Amino acid sequence: MIRTALLLTTLVTAAAVHAAEPVKIGITTILSGPYADRGQSEQYGAQIALDQINQSGGVLGRPVEAFYADNACNPEIGVPATKRLIEQEKVQVVIGALCTPVTHAIMPMMAEAKVPLVIATSAGQDFVDASGVGGNDYAFKTIPSEVDIARALFRYLAGQTVKSVAIVADPGGFPHANAVAFAKAAQESGMKVTADITLAASGNDFPALLANLKEGAPDRIVTMLGGSTAGFFRAYEASDWKVPVSGRVDFAGALAAASPKALADLTGIAVFTPLIQIKGVQDFVASYRAHYGLTPTQRSFFVYEATLLVADAIRRAGTDQPAAIEQALKTTTMPSLLGGTYAVDEHNHPKMPLFILGLRDGRPGVIATE
Repeated sequence: MIRTALLLTTLVTAAAVHAAEPVKIGITTILSGPYADRGQSEQYGAQIALDQINQSGGVLGRPVEAFYADNACNPEIGVPATKRLIEQEKVQVVIGALCTPVTHAIMPMMAEAKVPLVIATSAGQDFVDASGVGGNDYAFKTIPSEVDIARALFRYLAGQTVKSVAIVADPGGFPHANAVAFAKAAQESGMKVTADITLAASGNDFPALLANLKEGAPDRIVTMLGGSTAGFFRAYEASDWKVPVSGRVDFAGALAAASPKALADLTGIAVFTPLIQIKGVQDFVASYRAHYGLTPTQRSFFVYEATLLVADAIRRAGTDQPAAIEQALKTTTMPSLLGGTYAVDEHNHPKMPLFILGLRDGRPGVIATE
């Protein structure tokens, strides 16, 4: 009888939650065009969080619902699409915008509307510098910037007694920003930069590049590669040069181009990887795979946690009004599954752990945390 009564109470409570007016969260991301799969991975991460929240009774006795705006990675589309979330859907907080130019474009609008913007995946340090004290009080960048990543990598390299590095990056704004951060972090760590090379958009002579780098006798090559990964690592193995490679490394791409033996000393840094052997992370990875038949990306994970962070802020605020959410985000101590918490500094930016990857028995895995 007691068990039946408890079951009825649970069912009645769940029905009441689902009958209530939802708490509205806005998410602006890329849902069309060549990068739509990236936005879809964010949707998937958010939905797992929403399922968890609503299965646990929602927030303030109400279900939480996400309303999406497709920004198509185009500010001319992203600004009015995000504005519709605020003015028509009446969302009280927005997560976004994945695409850096759109995130820059919507920040002033969000500040003017006094609606919190949780920047869950746009990477730049400039978002940190523009947020919080002396800037946009309503913007919160929740993942590490390229400066955070570079400093963590070079702390690790310094611990490996590295004294000099050669930096190699693909062309483009994102690789360039990382290369600049690498060079600055090397200088801060007292390391000599023997070369700082941006590759051509096409037609690179990788054997000649490696011969040029070798003349400087660096202790490490630090890379930020995308499309050049395969060509670089094929040439690296063929050169038989034993200097180790590190950086923001695509391990799958490197291992597809060169043998595990040639890459035995390869290391890299990651903000999230499904290789992290923490129970909460592995539970998330298992849930994501069960739902979607895919392995989650860092975008999936950070929008998942951003959705939980927003729900936690609304719960602690006791209301879904934007000003109260903004204050609750400023005082959060919500833990991350990665370790640490989302407690923010004066620029509305938390300090999150980063993960050093290396090869174990020819397979990538986490070898250190910074």
